[in-house]
Amino acid sequence: MKKVVSLALALVLMLAASIPVFAAPSPTGTYTYVVVVIPTTGGSGDYEFTTGIDEDGNQNVHLTPKPKSGYSFDHWVIDGPYRTDQPLTDGNLDITITGDIKVTPYYTINGESPTQAVTTDTSDKSPQTGPSSAMPYVIIGLSLIAVAVSVTIVKSKKSN
Repeated sequence: MKKVVSLALALVLMLAASIPVFAAPSPTGTYTYVVVVIPTTGGSGDYEFTTGIDEDGNQNVHLTPKPKSGYSFDHWVIDGPYRTDQPLTDGNLDITITGDIKVTPYYTINGESPTQAVTTDTSDKSPQTGPSSAMPYVIIGLSLIAVAVSVTIVKSKKSN
């Protein structure tokens, strides 16, 4: 009985050690982020990458509104992964991004509120990392095979 338990434990440990083999590979290589500025009535905007992308996937971007004559900047709408400590009503805005973003500057004329509708991109652009959804089934299948092999070995030794 000790041999069966030892064999089963060894098989379970081997299966546990093989789990990283089934994980999907993490993305490698260089990152490239796209910033799209969507002009609105009253002006446009501009951006400048102020740093390269660091090892954590962060890149700093400086946004600048460009109002037309008779308009003044009101606020930014940013769609995509970003962080900032500044309010989105700051004209010159510094943000940190970790993916593609769409930036829309809004303007007012004579203090009126902007009226352009905003659409949000809800698509998922990130690659899947980590284990696949089939991983639990692979582990269960391999465990069942290991148990079946152990039982077969024990039965063959008892019959001898």
